[in-house]
Amino acid sequence: MDILVIYPSRSHQGYKIAGETFSQLVKKVSGDETYICDDENFDENKRYDLTVLIGSDAVNNVTASLYLSMKTDPLGIRYATDDYCIRGVRDGKRSYLILAGGRARSTIYAVYRYFELFCGCRWFWDGDRTGSCKLVFDSIDVTESPRFEYRGLRYFAHRSLRRFQAEHWDLDDWKNEIDWMLKKRLNLFMLRIGMDDLFQKAFSDIVEYPKQNEPLPEALTGFDDRSLFWSLQYRGELRKNILRYAFERDLIHPEDCGTMTHWYSRTPIQFLEKVKPCFLPQTTNFYNDPTGRVWDIRDKDNFENYLKLTETHIDEYGKDEMFHTIGLGERLYSKDAEENKRMKLFVYHKLVNALKDRYPNAPLLVASWDLWMHFSPDEVKELVSEFDPSQVILFDYTSDTMRENNFTAWGVVNRFPWVFGIFGGYEQNSEIRGYYELINERLSIAKKDKCCKGLILWPELSHGDPFTLHYFTANAWDGELLSIDEHVRNYCADRYPSAIKESMVDIWEKLIPIASLTAWSVDGTNEQNGLDIFPSITKFARFDKNMLTKYKEEYSRIATQKENAIYILRKLTEIPIDDDMVKRDVFDIARTVLGRFINCSILSLEIAYATGCGEVEFQGFADISVGTLAMLSALLGLHDDYSLNATLEHLKEGSDISPLFEATLKRNAECDYCRSYIFENVEYLYLPEMISYFGAIKKAIAEGKDIDQSSLESDIARIKENYFSTPLSEMIRPKLSLSEIFEASIKLISMIDRSF
Repeated sequence: MDILVIYPSRSHQGYKIAGETFSQLVKKVSGDETYICDDENFDENKRYDLTVLIGSDAVNNVTASLYLSMKTDPLGIRYATDDYCIRGVRDGKRSYLILAGGRARSTIYAVYRYFELFCGCRWFWDGDRTGSCKLVFDSIDVTESPRFEYRGLRYFAHRSLRRFQAEHWDLDDWKNEIDWMLKKRLNLFMLRIGMDDLFQKAFSDIVEYPKQNEPLPEALTGFDDRSLFWSLQYRGELRKNILRYAFERDLIHPEDCGTMTHWYSRTPIQFLEKVKPCFLPQTTNFYNDPTGRVWDIRDKDNFENYLKLTETHIDEYGKDEMFHTIGLGERLYSKDAEENKRMKLFVYHKLVNALKDRYPNAPLLVASWDLWMHFSPDEVKELVSEFDPSQVILFDYTSDTMRENNFTAWGVVNRFPWVFGIFGGYEQNSEIRGYYELINERLSIAKKDKCCKGLILWPELSHGDPFTLHYFTANAWDGELLSIDEHVRNYCADRYPSAIKESMVDIWEKLIPIASLTAWSVDGTNEQNGLDIFPSITKFARFDKNMLTKYKEEYSRIATQKENAIYILRKLTEIPIDDDMVKRDVFDIARTVLGRFINCSILSLEIAYATGCGEVEFQGFADISVGTLAMLSALLGLHDDYSLNATLEHLKEGSDISPLFEATLKRNAECDYCRSYIFENVEYLYLPEMISYFGAIKKAIAEGKDIDQSSLESDIARIKENYFSTPLSEMIRPKLSLSEIFEASIKLISMIDRSF
């Protein structure tokens, strides 16, 4: 079949991209040839089997001709919005397929949606499901509108594994990610992965580019070590290319503004030495280093310098389309509650006023993190009452918190523009997790509230939970609220080959209760709920005889899912993993199950210790924990998603990297806040630390003494020294097969059995 694709000339570049995307997908699914041209340069006399019109009558002359000659009905879209229409039209012997959005990006949505609805294509962050079919264009008439005006993702600045950390992605990675956003009909993303070279561009006479192969002067420890891997010059060019690619596709990127100093956006020492900004008072220990302190914006020069950073980003990289602020995030400025509140509100007062003067038509997203952390509900209500609803949108990206301090208590529902946000997890929480039923319950409020303008996903890592990605993208567009079971079935139907779909539904239905044992925010009644104990065992496994009741409650809560865990691991042995997307989910499911039951086995040890067990009994329970953690290490060692060394090798493909960065990467990934499911960490830190800790406890039991903390700390320091001194390339992965790992894990989990 011969197909002509006509896109509008002299319009946004996204329309041409929509036409090119249609041509590429046609070739993939049907093998048909396409010819592409603009609406001012096509041969009207030449006949094609199908003419595809990209763009509405507002931009495409041919679509306009059909509309004005009454050969097609009105498209039914709201112009200049994210609505789109997919329509087949006959005009005599000519066949047309109209793919028309209210704007450029929604025209791209229409292209992907056509192949989804009529060719069976499905889109995922890690790949597409496309088959072979003949193109359908007769008797098609689809018009769709989004439930939420803003639908987006926020990316963050932690480092460790490539899959989860946006800062590690090169331009090809970002192009794939941005294309996936469009496939899922998202329209906004937030590139909060550091400031890159803003100071060098805004204050070029003050701040020099740092040398890539030397320690960064501002580098501290742990995740605060922001030493370079790629040069800052390269990162600046990468940011420019990422945003150019996104803007060519009509996406929104909010501009960070206000008091932006944070751990990932530190003030360069050269700026501090030469400008000498005074700081706001601060009573909390967070960000006490001068590079992390907020400049005192009561001084107008300091306030203007903050605005200059934002203006420089707009000039060099971005657009003045939308803004975003964290306010005075995570800090307290006075021990007096009223004084602290007034200081925080004062910052918002200055910022909204300055933005209204300079960018009167651009909305401001006010982030909720500090509101959730340090404001009372009444203080948030007071803050909201001072905002202009035509300018400000409250961005509650902690809508999925277990705490009561969220949008439901802030007086915004049915009253003030706001965005529902899913946080999902901290940096260490890369497995499948979350209280999905709670999120669904809260989301039902958002979907009914016309003041709720958006749905945004903001975890501290990306691509951690594949089910959350499905759940979020479906709900961001659809007005209907489905049950979690319905989402599970839809996810499996879309993602898996037909031979294993029902098996995967079975596995996921039993996994959701296990995943939901843990969420990022707890309600204060259970200190361990929400934490993985094993990555930082000397910190989180307390072996405190006064906590016996709490240990029992938490153990019992997890142990109720033991049969489901064993069932899942047995079923996974039947799933072929020759398909990369299936393989990734098998590993994600398995590591989630193992993580929960390593925690469970540690809790059984804490119970044994608290009830006065002997050293032999203690060793029996310790062997289960150590053995299960060893199986997790073996599992992670079989997939590059969980390898620091694989991440390091990938970084070398993007640009030259600093020879110092391997040590920095280890520091970033090893600190207590960031320990997660990383092979090298499990094998060279978590396992030896667990063995050492349990050995110290066993010795204390045998001798009837307290744990020798001094000796334990010395041993832990030795383990860390070995981790840092061993090159990543020499950290050997275990050789067990997946079936051997699952078989051993089933036996070990079966042995976790305590009754009270």
